[in-house]
Amino acid sequence: MSAPSRRPLYRRAPPIIAGLLALALAACQTQAPRPGIQIPVGADSASRSSAVQLLHSARGLPSPERDRQRLRAAAILYKLGDNTTAKQAVTGIEAEQLNDVQYAQYAQVYGSLLAAEDEFFRALNLAVAPRLENAWLQLPPETALPLRSLRADLWGLLGDLDSAIAERRQIAALARDERDVAANNDGFWQLLTQLPSSELQLRATESTDSIMRGWYQLALLGRDTQTDISSQLAALSRWRQQWPLHSASRQPPQALQLLEQLAAQSADRIALLLPLSGPLGSAGRAIRDGFMAAYYTALDSGAPTPNIQVYDTGTQQPFEEVYQSAVDNGAEVIVGPLDKRKVANLLATEKLPVPTLALNYAGDWDDNGRLTDDLVQFGLAIEDEARQVARHAYRQGHRQAMILASDTGWGQRGAEAFTEEWQRLGGTVSISRSHRDNSNFSRLISDTLLVPDSKARESALRSKLAAPLEFTPRRRGDVDMIFVLAQPQQARQIKPMLTFFYAGDLPVYATSQVYSGEINPNRDRDINGVRFTALPWLFESDNRTKQNIERQAAPAPAFARLYALGADAFRLFPRLPMLRQFPQQRVHGLTGALSLSPDGRIVREQIWARIEKGAPVPVTTVFEPAPGDEPMELSDYSETF
Repeated sequence: MSAPSRRPLYRRAPPIIAGLLALALAACQTQAPRPGIQIPVGADSASRSSAVQLLHSARGLPSPERDRQRLRAAAILYKLGDNTTAKQAVTGIEAEQLNDVQYAQYAQVYGSLLAAEDEFFRALNLAVAPRLENAWLQLPPETALPLRSLRADLWGLLGDLDSAIAERRQIAALARDERDVAANNDGFWQLLTQLPSSELQLRATESTDSIMRGWYQLALLGRDTQTDISSQLAALSRWRQQWPLHSASRQPPQALQLLEQLAAQSADRIALLLPLSGPLGSAGRAIRDGFMAAYYTALDSGAPTPNIQVYDTGTQQPFEEVYQSAVDNGAEVIVGPLDKRKVANLLATEKLPVPTLALNYAGDWDDNGRLTDDLVQFGLAIEDEARQVARHAYRQGHRQAMILASDTGWGQRGAEAFTEEWQRLGGTVSISRSHRDNSNFSRLISDTLLVPDSKARESALRSKLAAPLEFTPRRRGDVDMIFVLAQPQQARQIKPMLTFFYAGDLPVYATSQVYSGEINPNRDRDINGVRFTALPWLFESDNRTKQNIERQAAPAPAFARLYALGADAFRLFPRLPMLRQFPQQRVHGLTGALSLSPDGRIVREQIWARIEKGAPVPVTTVFEPAPGDEPMELSDYSETF
């Protein structure tokens, strides 16, 4: 591959694209929502000096007056960002001395401080204290609302979607201020669109709560990014006619409010640059067919669709010439390339003529080189899934990890990404081991869990004692979760070995590679209990694009993710301005919930699933590991791109 071109790789951007870029450049980069706090009554005129004065004067007061003043001071300090002093103030409160209203305020302030330190379980335990359950009717809305919002946020973060949804329903009954209603509607949206379409469809049909039926139908509309934006707008209009009094009809979630703006800015000419021949030809053709399947789904629905022109980047023609040909032929948006080196060349180019959605990531995860405003990178990075596993396991309360990773490139990258995220959160990696297809998994698991050391201690004791000795070997005690990066055939060997060597009580987490993509209870019962990040593709049986792909191509499970990548690329490119302007928003596709990071990378958040009776099922509630539960993985095609 030639060095990155420094000659002008552009002519001019069409007016419609200039508008897209202007919107992207003007976008404000806000942070994704986290559990928040509203200041208790009397604490909204906040200054640090007033908080310090409250703390000083509280010293000479008896309880409960002392505790009330410390609570007000803690709330002010938290609002001002002085979490350290706020926590010192709140931990000195004798909570049993507070009345119910004050206790609810205390739970919210202290819970928010704990959540800010990623102590999610401690925060939730405080926010759901039994004392509160008997006090809700006595709490004024200005006290109940922020506490319930904290509970909903925490349940959502911990993966208990059903509890979070139920809490949002309670908030909806209390909220009167338009800002509270809008915030709760956005919270509803974030939760419901995490559910698979099949689950939403079932709930929309079976729910006896008319308000929730409306929400489930709206979330189905939001997940229906298989069609174009104008079709979504039409569906939203029909929904609002059907549900004129629904809260979301008056205050639609932010993502839906943007649809009209996005529809007016859609591009008319798209160039798809993929390797249709050469070493990556099979992968490129799968992505192309997924992209075109999404295109024809939109076309069949009667939606306006762009003109698509496909270019083969697998030939001997220099990539720069292929790219320039697409620009010369009027492309307003370019999707591709797939090869990492070609993406790196685009990243190094001084200025791109049109917005470009590359279908891979350039270089290593943390080595982006110079960033551009006109290039977005989207792919199937194992790093996304590994980091998601780390965040989820940490939020579940685990702190000491054991890693069993394939010695392949993707396995090592996944282990490295997990370790980096895990340690950033505050966890420790007690042991990390690599394995191969032909590894002796019995010896590997036994040695990693230090079982031979336990047996050696038994032998030493027996040699010193004349009396009979009852002894059960034990595994190492410095591990409370296991992260396994393995293909299915490896996982089916690792999982039973973990149980055999006394680690059946440890939860095991994995990425989507743990599951082959084909339901086979006889083979996959060996990985029952495994928790893994699953491609939504698995559970989107009613998705028309997926149905068309399976009917026409019948892709092998390993290639299914490439078809899903292509289909999502078609849905994603017109929604990029929305992701730039509102980074907390997501595009829900067949490869995951897609968001845009500040460095121009699409980050995928997949749904959680669990193997039960040899088959995958989506997870919507928090569950505790049963003895003998654990996970594993498959292959990452992006490794070779």
